[in-house]
Amino acid sequence: MTAAQHPQLDDILAAFGLGRALDVRPLGGTAARKWDILTERGRFVIRRRPDEFADAGSVGFDHAVLRRLDAAGFPVPCPVGALVRDDGTYEVLRWIEGEPFPDGDTEAIAEAGGFLARFHKTLATDFPAGKEGRHREDHPDLMTPYLAAFNDAGQRQAIETQLSMVRRELDQRLYGTLPRAIIHGDFHLGNVRFRAGRVAALYDFDYLAVQARVRDVSDALIFFASRRRQPVNPDDIRSLTQPFVPDAERCRRLLAGYQTVSRLTDAEWDALPWLIRSRWTQMRLRGSRKVPPTEKVPFVLHDFFEVINWLDNEGSEFFESLRRQCA
Repeated sequence: MTAAQHPQLDDILAAFGLGRALDVRPLGGTAARKWDILTERGRFVIRRRPDEFADAGSVGFDHAVLRRLDAAGFPVPCPVGALVRDDGTYEVLRWIEGEPFPDGDTEAIAEAGGFLARFHKTLATDFPAGKEGRHREDHPDLMTPYLAAFNDAGQRQAIETQLSMVRRELDQRLYGTLPRAIIHGDFHLGNVRFRAGRVAALYDFDYLAVQARVRDVSDALIFFASRRRQPVNPDDIRSLTQPFVPDAERCRRLLAGYQTVSRLTDAEWDALPWLIRSRWTQMRLRGSRKVPPTEKVPFVLHDFFEVINWLDNEGSEFFESLRRQCA
């Protein structure tokens, strides 16, 4: 592919003095459009930021955090800058690469936990301005509008029940007591790359925000310490959001890795199963944005209650056992 097929890319490269594009390759993912571009000055990623994160405050917040992480030695793509055009806001990031997560690799699983704890520790204070007052991505208020697609009252009520439980048990009872940090907010297999059992690259920072740090831990347990029927393809929303069952040994290793850096509080342990319930519901409801209108409800409901039934019937004992093992 050449830059001539995407003339805006040449304009963006010129705006930052990055030279002529020598090679342009589209990158995967389920949200923002992005390209891997080799130029006369090096290799970069150009991505069109989603409209909900394209305001100057969000861009400034994300880039300030990335520069702090880069200065602290984290493997993140340092930002070159952002450009507002008539067709959207584009950002330029320096290229960084790694390899896909080796599913079941116990060393990589423990590393994911330790890496996440170091990430949170680095970003636990001195929050930059720009994203104040935002809900976490799986807050019930952000999920409720997607119920409008449900014509069947019984199906709608079943999902509303999950949102009501999360609101009551997590948001009204626990969330305000949880330790805060800047969290990644989308810590999944497509956004974390490895090399030789170590995290080599972290991507996609739209959901960076000051939230409960254990929200990221719930993501790590879902995506790095659970079993699925099929390998995950992070570029396929249906594959990425397939049902999962947390694996006791993998979860223990990941949480042990996290706690070598920072101990979870009692409130965080209490919140974990509720955050997993909340995140799973969000994966299906908010994920339905990425499928055609006629497929939205089937997308949400397909095997949805497999995870819910596991949480209802086995979740409490599972997490209490983990807590004892990791004490």
